[in-house]
Amino acid sequence: MSLDVMPISTYCQTTGESVDAINKRIQRKIWQEGVHVLKVDGVRERWIDLEEINRWARQSKDPLYRAE
Repeated sequence: MSLDVMPISTYCQTTGESVDAINKRIQRKIWQEGVHVLKVDGVRERWIDLEEINRWARQSKDPLYRAE
């Protein structure tokens, strides 16, 4: 089974990242609400769009990371 989105609590539990770290990325405009982090109608908890997070992670600016 493949998921495209998941609740922020599940994302944090799976990756070991904190909600605070996610909120800091949003504040610094690294991640965007409505793109990387979604507010779902009728649900209190925000959701993480895994496809967008994968896209963001693969756009690393670190030249040492990119093996050519």
